[in-house]
Amino acid sequence: MDYEQIEISQIIAFERVAREGNFTRAADALNLTQPAISTRIAALERHLGGQLFDRRGRQLKLTMLGQRFLPYAERVLAVIADGLQEVQNFHSGKIGELKFAALNPFILSLMPDPLEQFRTEYPAVDIRIWQRLKAEILNMLYDGVVTIGLINAPHFDQNLVPLAHFQEPIRGVVSVRHPLAALQEKNQSLRMEDIYQHTIFRVTMSPSMTAFIDTVVEYGRRGSGGAVVAVPMLLAARMVMLGQGMTFLPHSYVQRYVNDGRLVFLNIEDMPQILDEPLLVALRGRELDFVHREFIRIFKTRWKHMLVHEENLA
Repeated sequence: MDYEQIEISQIIAFERVAREGNFTRAADALNLTQPAISTRIAALERHLGGQLFDRRGRQLKLTMLGQRFLPYAERVLAVIADGLQEVQNFHSGKIGELKFAALNPFILSLMPDPLEQFRTEYPAVDIRIWQRLKAEILNMLYDGVVTIGLINAPHFDQNLVPLAHFQEPIRGVVSVRHPLAALQEKNQSLRMEDIYQHTIFRVTMSPSMTAFIDTVVEYGRRGSGGAVVAVPMLLAARMVMLGQGMTFLPHSYVQRYVNDGRLVFLNIEDMPQILDEPLLVALRGRELDFVHREFIRIFKTRWKHMLVHEENLA
């Protein structure tokens, strides 16, 4: 096999087709024609001495050779991306750059405190943080746009390393002026039927939590005049602070508002425990530099009371 004849463009084409499961989508993603993608794959197959894809049937599948080669192709592309980033840092005088993507609920609830601490310890490090959907975060990790991501469990991608797994309670909250706050103070606790008499703001979080909240909101239609009121997490917190209803939000996000006396946690006796499960992840085979290792350390230290599993980075 003549390895010197293998081109990076061929490896890029192979990795993208494997990820997309389709030549057409891979061509679109790389701004190439489908024949150009096919030509690069065919050339790579000649160099490797066998077919990388089983083209029979409607579903494109990796052959055994393709399965064996894919993790190494991903590693090659990750190393190149890291090397180019290091060169860019050298030319621009940077000491490093934190590149991170997270789901919207985690941006609001889990990122501010660790980011503040990181900025205090490393004020000269550039920071780029994206708010994205889970599928977009995974693509950004594969493409080298970000180095670490914060998604929700479970995840089934074997090419990702779960660096840290957290569990956070989802709590019902109301304004201190809301009737439910007074009822709880009188009775010491509440039952689910008590909250159905009031507007319940629906927020979207992880699938399991959203399913629970959807059920609760349906039962609570009569309390909101028959309507389902679905709003972003940030707006839900604001509406509740204005005394307009109740909602369910991550404990870390609303703790500050409880501490300063604007919100009250609801103790609902017959409510099942609902947990959010944030996951810090990185692409397998990509070595984490000092900047990202330090941010992970700070993040895990801040939320150590919620940490249920961590990867040894030593």
